[in-house]
Amino acid sequence: MQYQAERIEQIKSIYQMISLKGKKAVITGGAGGIARAVSVAFAELGADVALLDIPAAAEELQKNCGYLEQTYGVTAVPVIGDVSDEESVGRAFAQMEEKLGTIDIVFSNAGITCTGLDDADIALDTWKKMLDVNLTGMLLVDRAGAELMKRHGHGGSIINTASMSAHIINRRPAMTSQPGYTTSKAGVRQLTRALAISYVNDGIRVNSISPGYVMSGLHRGVKDDVLDFNVSMVPIKRFARLDEVVGAVVYLASDMSTYCIGTDLVFDGGYTIW
Repeated sequence: MQYQAERIEQIKSIYQMISLKGKKAVITGGAGGIARAVSVAFAELGADVALLDIPAAAEELQKNCGYLEQTYGVTAVPVIGDVSDEESVGRAFAQMEEKLGTIDIVFSNAGITCTGLDDADIALDTWKKMLDVNLTGMLLVDRAGAELMKRHGHGGSIINTASMSAHIINRRPAMTSQPGYTTSKAGVRQLTRALAISYVNDGIRVNSISPGYVMSGLHRGVKDDVLDFNVSMVPIKRFARLDEVVGAVVYLASDMSTYCIGTDLVFDGGYTIW
């Protein structure tokens, strides 16, 4: 082994490192706000994209894929599936393989929040649903993506969406602790680290992002006083825009992050500083 730094003329082009030209990417939770923003970034950087979501999102998937193809000249494929169901995930990846040929990037982004009581008295069915989608769904999607990459003989990048709630318990007006959400997201963070070790020798990098409050559509219907309280807890005093999520995902998807293994990128407007 040679221990020698690159000379100045050997430093790679930043444009080439960030480019995704020729890459094939899948984004789960494909009809959501974060997925929408990331799909635009992937397409602009040259990647073909598959957007995966549940049947209720089929119309939105079609519309978004049409926009990506028309605007950026890439192939964009809408795929219907349930990330919490192993057979459904298998069918979805088979469809993506047929349409795109392979998958180089997996942005495992599908997740849900609790619409009912999420405190110590959380209903067991709700608890199980949260874990099924937010955590088991990550395992099934990551594993399917990695196996496809291995079968095709190339590496790739897998990015999981965790949350700042993987690190802390968010303060809330009623002081509810959200054990279902925060436990599932903490599990995503640790699953990411475990899978990073599992796939490192296959040239597959597994990392995660932990966003803070993002105006992604999940807050639709939340009362203004709750949103005001949430914003008051953020040092930067606002929610993140969708385009402020894109940089972290693109970094982990591209060759700019080839030394990142099991990394979790937190961007939360300073929330977890407290």
